[in-house]
Amino acid sequence: MSRTPRAGRVRFRGIALLGLVAASGTALPLRPRRARGAGFDLVVAATTDVHGRLRGWDYYANLPDSSRGLARVATVVDSLRAAAPGRVVLVDAGDLLQGTPLTYLAARASARNATHPVIAAMNAMGYDAVAVGNHEFNYGLPVLRAAVAQAHFPFLAANAVTASGRRAFPAWRIVHRGGAGGPAVAIVGATTPGSNLWDRDNLRGRLTIGDIVPAVHAAVDSARRSGADVVVVVLHSGLDEPSSYDTAGTHVASENVAARVAYEVPGIDLIVYGHSHKQMADTTIGTTLLMQPKNWATSVGVAHLQLERRDGRWHVTAARSVLIPAAGHGESPAVLAATERAHRATIAYVTTPVGSTAVAWRADSARVVDTPLIDLILDVERRTAHADLASTAAFALDASLDSGAITMAELARLYPYENTLAAVRITGRQLRAYLEQSARYFGTFGTSEPAVSPTIPGYNFDIVAGADYTIDLSKPAGSRITSLSVRGRPVADTDTFTLALNNYRQSGGGGYAMLRGAPVVWSGQTEIRQLLIDAVKARGRIAPSDVFTRNWSIVPAAAIAPAYAAMHRSPWEHRGPRVARPASPA
Repeated sequence: MSRTPRAGRVRFRGIALLGLVAASGTALPLRPRRARGAGFDLVVAATTDVHGRLRGWDYYANLPDSSRGLARVATVVDSLRAAAPGRVVLVDAGDLLQGTPLTYLAARASARNATHPVIAAMNAMGYDAVAVGNHEFNYGLPVLRAAVAQAHFPFLAANAVTASGRRAFPAWRIVHRGGAGGPAVAIVGATTPGSNLWDRDNLRGRLTIGDIVPAVHAAVDSARRSGADVVVVVLHSGLDEPSSYDTAGTHVASENVAARVAYEVPGIDLIVYGHSHKQMADTTIGTTLLMQPKNWATSVGVAHLQLERRDGRWHVTAARSVLIPAAGHGESPAVLAATERAHRATIAYVTTPVGSTAVAWRADSARVVDTPLIDLILDVERRTAHADLASTAAFALDASLDSGAITMAELARLYPYENTLAAVRITGRQLRAYLEQSARYFGTFGTSEPAVSPTIPGYNFDIVAGADYTIDLSKPAGSRITSLSVRGRPVADTDTFTLALNNYRQSGGGGYAMLRGAPVVWSGQTEIRQLLIDAVKARGRIAPSDVFTRNWSIVPAAAIAPAYAAMHRSPWEHRGPRVARPASPA
């Protein structure tokens, strides 16, 4: 296989990966070999981390969204198929079944054997295969199995095995393109092992996810022996970002290994990867092309693999890829029709009034000053788990409760994940370490460090209720909690407290390894979002004074404004439209 890379190196945790790095989003100049036989242009179209974004509609805001959605992606794919009939392969790198109120309702409806709207859309689009994403496990294995049974394409995960040691999903499949004599294309899938921690209650004793690299190596070898001319690997795993959990302490293999797969596994022509919600096009490691489309069906990755037939087999002689934004494309009538019933049911759900408030509540400052909206979550958690302390992240800076009716959509935006609630017993030493880990979200004030870390997403900055503390951003990370007390008494290392928190954080997710081994004293199966809905319904009319206690602050005060500005500029933040009042769909 021959390609002409631009000189350069990819660094992977100190290991030099010989190959090339092209500018993200730009196409490399191709210098394919002169054909000695019939040529073939194989087109691989890809999405990843769709998270239920099917149509041009924001269910949190109840407003049109013209920037993304599988219905727009479908139009791009239709154009590719029209331009290259019989030569297009369509794949997805995982995280399909969770992420919006639509997917939440779909998971609840799965018990009634209703067709999952994400599966209906992808069936209409003619996907060839998808990788299993970690969020596929959020609603439990029965919901995932129901979706798999409805799909006209396989869910792939070479590194997932059942308790009996059998494959939980196929490792690969082969599709043929170009009719008789055309190339055999193997699609190999794998998923991040982090689900062993994040969804351990759903997986423990039923399914285990192993190391990606050896599993993909074995699957590629098997597919090649079975006659594959081309190998496309679809990974729900980032490029080489650090794992969000302590891999040494938990013996769970690394989370983001797409670069390692390209470097260590021979025989791969293309890797489509996801999970990290970034995007990259036309990058090569060794002789393997890699691409990552933008999450939420915001862009489509399109790879062109130039094939040449020699000695009775097809060989890849050149490759390039681009990212095509979904914005600006019309919506596919087939996808709209396949999702219409679920769409209207979701709008009816999100516009349902839950309670009311006389004033507006905002989350825009929630990571730099104590706010009532976050205290609403913390109050519900502490009361439900009967805990001394509670923690949560401010997940969405655009979350709000407007004055008047409080809708399902507003509470769903405030708490967008399917986390459940637990309570653990921790020591004073662990509490201080927990708060220090959270404070790593910020840079050191008065230095050249950015005001907010570009590598730590906002959902990994936690706010704790029940303790009074100060975060001094003039001090370096690891020594910023300058005062810490509970019930008016300074916290000693040997003190013990109960802490209510979500199941992701309780597992150590987000780098909170100090919680490893903390005894669980309370556990529930109801999602925290539903606990919020139930609490607001029970109270009927709520006011900030019902829940607000000012218990933490950032110093010096001059650090607050630059941190506020930086967190709103962060690429991690979703800048969706403001939540609207109940309305009818357009």
